[in-house]
Amino acid sequence: MKKLAILLLSAVLLLSACEELTVDGFVDEPASVEIADNPDKDGGVQEPVTPVEPVEPEPPEPPEPEFIRITAVAAGDNLIHSPIYAQADRRAEGVGEYDFAPAYENIADLISRHDLAMINQETLICNDLYPPSNYPYFNSPNALGEHMIDIGFDVFSIANNHTLDQGVEGLSACLDYWEERGALYNAVVVGAYRDLEDRANIRTKEIDGVVFSFLSYTEHLNGLVLPSNSVLEIGDSKELERVAAEIKSAKEISDVCVVFLHWGAENGDQIEAYQQVAAQVMSDAGADIILGTHPHVLRDIEWVEATDGRRTLTAYSLANFISCQNIPQTMIGGVLSFDVVVNAATREVRIEGAVLIPIVTHFERQYSAVRIYPLEDYTEDLANAHGVREFGTFGYDYIFDVIRRTVSEKWLPDWLHA
Repeated sequence: MKKLAILLLSAVLLLSACEELTVDGFVDEPASVEIADNPDKDGGVQEPVTPVEPVEPEPPEPPEPEFIRITAVAAGDNLIHSPIYAQADRRAEGVGEYDFAPAYENIADLISRHDLAMINQETLICNDLYPPSNYPYFNSPNALGEHMIDIGFDVFSIANNHTLDQGVEGLSACLDYWEERGALYNAVVVGAYRDLEDRANIRTKEIDGVVFSFLSYTEHLNGLVLPSNSVLEIGDSKELERVAAEIKSAKEISDVCVVFLHWGAENGDQIEAYQQVAAQVMSDAGADIILGTHPHVLRDIEWVEATDGRRTLTAYSLANFISCQNIPQTMIGGVLSFDVVVNAATREVRIEGAVLIPIVTHFERQYSAVRIYPLEDYTEDLANAHGVREFGTFGYDYIFDVIRRTVSEKWLPDWLHA
């Protein structure tokens, strides 16, 4: 019996194991389960993961270019007739010096507030050798040069038709004078040189890391010539191939090349065709700025486009800075103001903001009280009292007519625009 009971119990257990579970008397269908390819560690099912494409990082923004900005001005002929140095002598009360301050005091701030100021020093300064003298063979007191440096000029062109007014000895003494001032005040003088070696030593000036080079040439010397045995050198604008070669050499050692040219017919305010041809040659050679003087009256300003795409700022005549001439139009001059902008990395040069600031040389009867005014500060009363009216038509409206006729509006200050 015991064996039978054991067999029955085993059969019951076997049948129980084979039965399917039921709920409320119904038989459940076996569940259909998909097995995930990537079950998690707890046996759960994870959703398939879509692969993410790698994202290339955005390239960094290039740094803003650094620009160096130099403010500059250029003036025309500093033509010192005897009334100018005579009044300077009287103002110094006969103590052996000269007081030029009153002649320039109205214009001094315009010059001094710029980083670079340039001028054509029309008259020699060799007072250590010869006394001051007037037209046609000029010589100016030593105190003149000191005063021009004091009011802010630091580059002087001396290649002009009066460079040989006092002969070889006078020019040598003038070079002595400027050499000493250059050492004392860092003044740069160009246009006449001791010899070929000195000429090859191209003059430069560095301002805020920008290197400027300076060259200067004159069209003639009033019929005078250097003696054949002289080693002195004077820049000659008619030697155009040599001028171009020197510009190329200057540009190789500088960021900015400035060329002074003393050229053109006196008292003529129209640009001459040969000047435009020469300006193109100089621009192609590397000149960045061309500063013209000699006609004593204003001429227009142009951009000359070089073959490499650069633009050369070209002022064909800045007229007189100061003088005692007796032609009314020669009383009207200009100071050219502009910014030189240099890319610190590429050294690319741009000239920006060029504007001609009109000035008037004023004197009273018999060339007394000679002084310069910016036109903006000049008055109708002063114009009506100008001593040059003795020699020709001159007045306030005349000044504006001359400026607007000779200089394109785009080069004039906003207040002068029609």
